[in-house]
Amino acid sequence: RQREFALLNNSCTAHPFSSAATEIDHDDETTTTSYTIKRRQGVRNVAIVAHVDHGKTTLVDELLKVAAASATSASKAAAGGDNNNNNNNSADDAEVDLNRLMDSGDLEKERGITITSKVTRLDYTTNDGKEDYIINVVDTPGHADFAGEVDRILGTVDGVVLVVDAGEGPKSQTKYVLSCALNLGLKPIVVLNKADREESLGRLEGGETELELMDLFEALGADDNQMEYRTLYGSARGGWITEDVDVALKIATDGGVDKDGASSNMSGLLNAILKEIPEPPLHWYGESSDDEKNLSDYSDQPFSMTATTVGMDPYLGRTCTGRIYSGQIKIGEAVTLLKRQSGSESEAVNNSNGPSSSVTGLFANRGVSRVSLEPAVAYAGDIVTLAGIPETMKVGDTLTSTDNQ
Repeated sequence: RQREFALLNNSCTAHPFSSAATEIDHDDETTTTSYTIKRRQGVRNVAIVAHVDHGKTTLVDELLKVAAASATSASKAAAGGDNNNNNNNSADDAEVDLNRLMDSGDLEKERGITITSKVTRLDYTTNDGKEDYIINVVDTPGHADFAGEVDRILGTVDGVVLVVDAGEGPKSQTKYVLSCALNLGLKPIVVLNKADREESLGRLEGGETELELMDLFEALGADDNQMEYRTLYGSARGGWITEDVDVALKIATDGGVDKDGASSNMSGLLNAILKEIPEPPLHWYGESSDDEKNLSDYSDQPFSMTATTVGMDPYLGRTCTGRIYSGQIKIGEAVTLLKRQSGSESEAVNNSNGPSSSVTGLFANRGVSRVSLEPAVAYAGDIVTLAGIPETMKVGDTLTSTDNQ
């Protein structure tokens, strides 16, 4: 069964680990294994894509602020509004600068552009305080020279937020990233950003940018479901967003101030993600029932995870970041490397397993900080970083349970 988890394709086409996966029977000379697609409750995986300098990273910064504020509000409510806790939270928040946080590399800071894809985990509590969600947001490069980063990361998400400068309209990289997303069957949400700029007002009033986007979707072969995309209008730098273009124009002409209280902060985008982007699919082996599964049921499933990025830490050793497609993983569990199948290597992969190791670290990214998961367990649908993986692991390779024979 191990070799069934090997990633077959890492380009801008649908592959077995994409969100477009359906129920599949895998046949070979010795065994037949089938899995069904189930959904992980309470999780969303989404990528923010755009042309360079259309405000994508600033938008992610605002989402971080809103998610942090929702978690703080939930904590205060749970603590009964203790004043000391409130003061401590305020002091902690003041120490954190979330402006262009995701562009953390030296060259990124110097040039003001995103070069490498970065995943951040948002713990978001809805406005009514009744539901908690995990939203994994991927900030992707907007420059065409780094398109390979976008290709690789889109296979780990189930939807995209397409950010477009309302004054400029769709550009060349907009077309490229949207084409990749549509080919993978991903659900899009459109954000017309920088709506408060003077050059944007006329295009929004006349609907020019929206018409250009609609034509682009049709030209790229979007299906009926993808054509029913939700459009939001706002300003990432101003920290506001709305679904009503008339409200957006009024806020923009009022100097970015919502005098009528009709718009909201970026929680409107997070709520749209929860409503529009599907829950992450996972592979479930051995049964085909539609029963909803609890996290405790994941321990009976074989673990599989594909590496989107691979790195080296001076203290942790080899690390990899990727999405878990089945089962669960804990610190101390043994994993085996399955090399990516390609060309003449396929036969070798099919006849042998790669090296094994024990997982020594399990992390999620919050902002650009890597923090240990508590409790130290991750499940199918999560995007996490593992430490203690085999030294020979490369991007596109797969990890699976060593005892998954």
